[in-house]
Amino acid sequence: MVMLQYYPEAITNIVAGLLIIAFGILMGNILGVLSKKLFEAFEVEHILHSWNIGFPIEEFVSSLIKYITYLLGLIWGLTFLGLETIILYAILLIILGLLIAFILLALKDFIPNFVAGIIINLTKKVNKREYIKLDNAEGKVIKVHMLETKIKTPDGDIVLIPNVLINKRVVTKNK
Repeated sequence: MVMLQYYPEAITNIVAGLLIIAFGILMGNILGVLSKKLFEAFEVEHILHSWNIGFPIEEFVSSLIKYITYLLGLIWGLTFLGLETIILYAILLIILGLLIAFILLALKDFIPNFVAGIIINLTKKVNKREYIKLDNAEGKVIKVHMLETKIKTPDGDIVLIPNVLINKRVVTKNK
């Protein structure tokens, strides 16, 4: 009890910091749910699906708002403890590292296929309306996109072949 007498400001700051962090978590959950309901009310995913965009925007934006609110509550709460600069730099470094890792993982297939698409289009390795055979897939080339090539098999199926495979494998052309 004697310790509390000498450090009343420190105890007040600790309690205030913990309450602000708890408030940030509560507000993050509330704002996350509200934003998801708002997107559902405006039928944003339905609109995106009508444009052939299959991105779960409701879930993504609501999670983003929730976690940003968590982070702001945490930083604000840590300010009362006097740890804001050290913790803020640590959090920013962790977020930056995770962001770089996510970007690299997201682009690990995109970049090679995009470069292969450029090479295929420049060298005319595969052209529209050609009949090709690649491994187990064979058919008439419908379209050569930047990331993939569409072929229509003799059975009428559409097969999407990543452009990296076309550049790396032997392609047999029949006329």
